Amino acid sequence: MWVFLTACFVCLFVIYVIAFERHGKAPDGARANQVLGYQVLFRDLPGAEQRVFRGMQEGMLEAVRLRGEQGAWPAVEALASAGIPPFARDVLDTSSLVWSQQHEGAINQYMGTPTRPAAMPAFLMLAQEPPPSGGEVPSPGVIDEEHQLLADGKLLHVTYWKHSPPVTPALIGEPALAGWQQIRITSPFQAPS
Repeated sequence: MWVFLTACFVCLFVIYVIAFERHGKAPDGARANQVLGYQVLFRDLPGAEQRVFRGMQEGMLEAVRLRGEQGAWPAVEALASAGIPPFARDVLDTSSLVWSQQHEGAINQYMGTPTRPAAMPAFLMLAQEPPPSGGEVPSPGVIDEEHQLLADGKLLHVTYWKHSPPVTPALIGEPALAGWQQIRITSPFQAPS
């Protein structure tokens, strides 16, 4: 009888653990390390890739600001001549990325392709604008690492990606389906703080 009760207890415990892992009820410490199959956390990138990512974030903030002021996405050459990373040449930068821009409809992307493919992956900054009829309405405090506000208050969807070369500098509407890895600062399962 005791053996049977012990076996039942062990089975219930295993079911409990599996159920909580599958349905996202893991403790916050474990959830902070979980990502989807096409994602990678910033902290897990090599140092050189972390540096490029930080430059991409800075460059996208400036591009969004200019987009809000001018009503159009700035060209790579304009961003580079203004000294905005990662578009501008930096003497400390060893990535040797060549940046290009593709724009179609509501999607704008900046892609950095490496001149030495063995040394560095390609990088992509993807911004999707809301439809002219409106789009998502931002709630107070809901802006996160994938959303930025335009000057007119519309919510812009911004993501950052990397991919092992070779890549073609063409518009990529669905990077995850094309084999790109999304770079995130936090886990998508982590509760907002």
